[in-house]
Amino acid sequence: MKLKRRDFIKAAGLTALTISLPASKVIVDSIRREEAKGASLAPEVRWVKTYCGMCGALCGIEVLVNYGRPAGVRPILGHPQPGLCGRSSSLKWLWDSPLRLKKPMKRVGERGEARFVEVDWDTALNEIASKLRSIVEKYGYKAIAITHHDVWSYYMPLFSYLLGTPNVISHVSMCHANGTVARGHVLGAGGPPTIDPDYENASYLLLIGRTLSTASMGVVNRATSNEKLRIVVVDPRMPEVGFGNVEWVPIIPGTDAAFVLSLIHVIIEEGLYDAEFLKRYTNAPFLIKPDESPLTEADIIEGGDTRKYLVWDLKVNGLVDHKAAADPDLLYTGKVKLKDDREIDVKTAFILLKERASKYKPEEAEKITGVDARTIRRIAREFALYRGVADDTWYTAKNGNDYDNVRAILILNTLIGNIDKPGGLCYAESARFPSIITVRTIEGKRYAETVYDARMPEELFGDVGAPRVDRVKYRLTPSTFDAILDAIIKEDPYPIKALFVIGTSPIMRDMNTSKVIEAYKKLDLLVIINILPQEDVDYADYVLPDTIFLERDEIRSTKWTLHASVQVENRVIIPPEGYDVRDALWVMFEIVRRAFPERAVALGWSSEYANYKKYEEEFLHKLNEGIISKLVATWKLDKEAFTRELNEKGYYILKRKEYYVRPYKTALGTPSGKIEIYSLTALANKLDPLPDYSPPPAYTLPKAPNEFYLVNGKGPLTSVHASLMEPMKYVGDRSIWMNPRDAERLGIRDGDLIELEGIDTRAKAVARVKVTNRVREGVLFVYSQMWGRRSKLLPQNHFAREGINPHWFSKDYVVPIVGGGASNSSVRVRKL
Repeated sequence: MKLKRRDFIKAAGLTALTISLPASKVIVDSIRREEAKGASLAPEVRWVKTYCGMCGALCGIEVLVNYGRPAGVRPILGHPQPGLCGRSSSLKWLWDSPLRLKKPMKRVGERGEARFVEVDWDTALNEIASKLRSIVEKYGYKAIAITHHDVWSYYMPLFSYLLGTPNVISHVSMCHANGTVARGHVLGAGGPPTIDPDYENASYLLLIGRTLSTASMGVVNRATSNEKLRIVVVDPRMPEVGFGNVEWVPIIPGTDAAFVLSLIHVIIEEGLYDAEFLKRYTNAPFLIKPDESPLTEADIIEGGDTRKYLVWDLKVNGLVDHKAAADPDLLYTGKVKLKDDREIDVKTAFILLKERASKYKPEEAEKITGVDARTIRRIAREFALYRGVADDTWYTAKNGNDYDNVRAILILNTLIGNIDKPGGLCYAESARFPSIITVRTIEGKRYAETVYDARMPEELFGDVGAPRVDRVKYRLTPSTFDAILDAIIKEDPYPIKALFVIGTSPIMRDMNTSKVIEAYKKLDLLVIINILPQEDVDYADYVLPDTIFLERDEIRSTKWTLHASVQVENRVIIPPEGYDVRDALWVMFEIVRRAFPERAVALGWSSEYANYKKYEEEFLHKLNEGIISKLVATWKLDKEAFTRELNEKGYYILKRKEYYVRPYKTALGTPSGKIEIYSLTALANKLDPLPDYSPPPAYTLPKAPNEFYLVNGKGPLTSVHASLMEPMKYVGDRSIWMNPRDAERLGIRDGDLIELEGIDTRAKAVARVKVTNRVREGVLFVYSQMWGRRSKLLPQNHFAREGINPHWFSKDYVVPIVGGGASNSSVRVRKL
């Protein structure tokens, strides 16, 4: 039986309700009854508006504080990005968890033994500062690296200048790097929040390898509350959204590009594309020479402009600059005479796309993808006729060919002209949120100026301008942490000797876990700033306890909404008694103040802020005031009214989405200023300018009867922190999913234990099987970044030790030039 859309919304909220265990639920229900009567709450009981910092979505929530303790959580109604999932619902357990790191610790054993002694903050910070000075004296500032969680990402440019290093490298290669590069090449856009489907107004939503409940529960609500919206999910496993009235199309892992190119083929062959849109707003009419480069004025006229791309204009029956053409021909093919009188053959980018897609006629695509040819044709026709939207995806570090998958998806949207229109794939309005640090030239001298008006002169920049290690190897990458590992292990392209890991777990998030551990063991200094004992802690020299989002005051832009909006993170509660925790921002400034005092002073830090209370009252106030002042100046707002509404609502909408702007009125950030189905940036970087399918290069394809694809994914419970909390013992899925046909063939029953062996890595692990139709035959599925915990600081019987970390089995494959990673793998199965 299929659920109705509104029933799915209830089911999606079941996670939060389930882990609101009875005592907490009684409190929340009692308070809601009193509120319904119009009664005032006791001063000790209050709802506080904030946003959730458990993942990068930063959903707007209200937290119930009951006599000094967090007791419940609910979404902020009306918020442009409201959300509630298992991550935010875990906060009442996280706040005073017995697992929570309470005091600074110093390693006294070998790396990996997890033998520590507690030390005071001064001891830890002074010793770290001393080691940093020694490293910098020998190797320079660039030998320091930082990796971090999304929650601390705003501060990372500041930390770069604070430590004088270019090597601030996030998790992005194992998340959205492949997709982010693709967005830039096709749409001239940035990371996932810069482009999003208009879920509320869409009529047909195609989710190809995209799981809405990975994070951003506001997106889930917007999509599932649209009663007219038809949703089709193409994925090797059925994600949570599939429980609604949704069509699930199981596909062979790593074949998304072949599937999408087949859709493109059908749409082109049947004339279902928007020709006028392609002519006016894309480079589809551009004429391409035999060497794959576009024909420009410089090819035709001596001294011509290389930036004037030529098309064949049907109105004048000749070559014209694309910007001046009245009726560009999408289907032109013929000869043109060059300025040296040579004749060459040219054809349009559209024809080249048509030829590329023709390799993937549905019958051919069926052989690659396992999706029936009739289904491919039907989806292509539905998508075109409904003027559908294909989600541009988020998590694209899967099979090593994800860059082409996303390019094909973006071109699919472009073909039907559903860009920046109601119900289409839209550019989000920018909040124009001020950067925390900006380089400016003042009276001929360069300074790094902070949002709170501190200035660091250029002579203190250190190695900030040096090549970042990942961009030496992968020049287009937004961020590739694997390059840090190579710099540690091989000193390539230069040595990294100190690493700060802030609020994240490379062992849980990054491919090839054994390589991460090898790198940890080679460092001169490893500092972990976190709230819980992730396995990375076992290898640290110093472990410093961080605050959680409930304990901080911050202002940020709102993600995953098409509106320009900002939101406030109010301090909900103070840390529990006996938990001597400090903000990572304070920690990093205090380390640098002791190591390189002139750097800290230049960036506005005073020795008085060593007093944590003074830091909270003065420095954070100065920082947040600086952000507010710049926002109100940018948007020409009344500061008092802005601040009042921001605090009352928890958010402030600066501008609502305006449709039909890009590419209609505003040029895009591509070389041509248009949507590029034929990517000139890819071409310039020696990449194929058109997407194509290639078998997954990240792992050996399974062949034997006991060999499987091992794919991983995320859901509304996925969190390296929340998964350690006690409710996850009961609601967390630590199993390996197996299709019933595979289970029957191998004599495996639901609940049986199996041994997995990585075909490429030879890693072995034992896990329990869940036999389910929610995964395609020949494929195993496991939730990532949750299970298989091995930290010696966890109790031996802790439930999170069960299950596997899928990165045990993945290689360290990185997409050349682009820099994205790949987390899927292949394994052999043996029944125990």
